[in-house]
Amino acid sequence: MSYESRWVLCAALCCITGCAGNGEGLDENGRPLGEDDDAPLAANLQSIQENVFTPVCTGCHAGAAAPVGLRLEEGASFAMLVNAPSTEVPALNRVTPGDPDGSYLIQKLEGTAAVGAQMPLGQPPLPQATIAVIRQWIANGAQASSASAPAVMPMQLHAIAAPLNANDPVLVQADGELKISTLTVENVRLVRSGGDGTFADGNEVQIGAVRIDVRSLDPTVLAIGIEKGAWVADRYQLTISGQDREGLPVADFAMQFNAGGSL
Repeated sequence: MSYESRWVLCAALCCITGCAGNGEGLDENGRPLGEDDDAPLAANLQSIQENVFTPVCTGCHAGAAAPVGLRLEEGASFAMLVNAPSTEVPALNRVTPGDPDGSYLIQKLEGTAAVGAQMPLGQPPLPQATIAVIRQWIANGAQASSASAPAVMPMQLHAIAAPLNANDPVLVQADGELKISTLTVENVRLVRSGGDGTFADGNEVQIGAVRIDVRSLDPTVLAIGIEKGAWVADRYQLTISGQDREGLPVADFAMQFNAGGSL
């Protein structure tokens, strides 16, 4: 399930809108120079994050001001990449688990994408050994980590991204796996302020037709939007309750954001 200009990578995976790097500081395996040769880049997200995304990409692709909203810092990159549609080629996800050839990330890195230039933009390509490791991670299922995360009680939900454009979803990621059957209209509540930016005046409007796409199960990544139409210019409040896969309640989650243009 899933939902560029908006998609791109910086340096090792640089922004197609101009955020690029030359791969300096990496050896032929894609690791920072000076690291132990006995610890090569491995085909798991933690290693790719530590050796590629964080040292090379997050100089520009981090935080709320990340170009075109693409954040590649730890804690956000998984939700931004896995089962997330490319906006340059909407039929392709940035990363489709099990299908490196069909993943837009790999096509951009290898220079086979139908749109735009090979990444990093205007710089030498990544070493083939590095691309091969990223390929293998995708072929292996593009898991979030190489080992199960420690249990957090109660499970926490984290806001990853608010909408940048009228039809973009809100991205929310859990610490583990949610019980999907508990994600109902009663438990996923989306309200807009009614035009005044506040939620205590009695003029709020509840969005009844909420679209919930599950991009990943473990960890659970939700893309939440409006079922019919686009965001109306207003301030929104999203609240989520529910249960983890063991049936235990998750921690209360609430976020507010502006969408649909200026209020």
